[in-house]
Amino acid sequence: MDDRVNLQEFYNGLDIMFEKKNSLETKRYLESWLNAAEEKNDLSGMTAVANELGGLCRAAGELDRARELYKNVLNNLERMGLSSTEHYATALINTGDVHINAREYPQALQLFLQAEQILQDCGLGGDYRMAALCNNISAIYRELGEYAKAEQALDTAFRIIKGLPQFKGELATTYVNLAELQIRQNKLEMAKESLFAALKIYEENTGGKDVHYSAANASLGEVFYCEKNYLLAEKYYAKALELIERDFGKTPYYELIARNLQRVRENLQQPR
Repeated sequence: MDDRVNLQEFYNGLDIMFEKKNSLETKRYLESWLNAAEEKNDLSGMTAVANELGGLCRAAGELDRARELYKNVLNNLERMGLSSTEHYATALINTGDVHINAREYPQALQLFLQAEQILQDCGLGGDYRMAALCNNISAIYRELGEYAKAEQALDTAFRIIKGLPQFKGELATTYVNLAELQIRQNKLEMAKESLFAALKIYEENTGGKDVHYSAANASLGEVFYCEKNYLLAEKYYAKALELIERDFGKTPYYELIARNLQRVRENLQQPR
């Protein structure tokens, strides 16, 4: 009797689930495979499935479940003797992302800095994952009000990603993060330039299918709201809302943007 799940079959089925864009059905699929891997006590299988399920739960706002799943991924990798590998660094990053969503920034930063050191030790200082990690580190420093450190991390991300032209999506994400930092510093014209650069990449290179495309639109909505340009704010918030529902469903982030859009529309209804 085979004591391991068939991961090739799992990933093939998962691709089909993602194409259907039904998050509830995808979650049921992942839960069934996780149960199967647990019944076989298959560490590799449990790790692979829990990693995918953790990402789905994080996107859906189920942060306690996502945190639990990623903790299990880290424990399993340690049991397999992989705590100094790029796989472990990736799991640390995924766990840190959950803490960011929960606004637990110091915990996320600790995990990200640990992951950064592992990637450096593995000779991956110029890798795509390092650029993505520097984006995450910058976002935390931005939230903590440490803008100089946030800029430094973004400089590193830009330096890496501009040398990897095949990763246009990550370049766009870096522009979005730069814009978020510029918004915090009230550099609104610069923020618009960064966001339009990101939108151009998302639209020309991914046909608007990148899941981060919504964030660029939401940020433009924020910039135009700050400038009291409510017509354009409405345009970009509405687009962001449509994209969030398409990619993630009606998550807490969807509800936040919906409230922002409602606030903009209330301003539009005010007498001039």
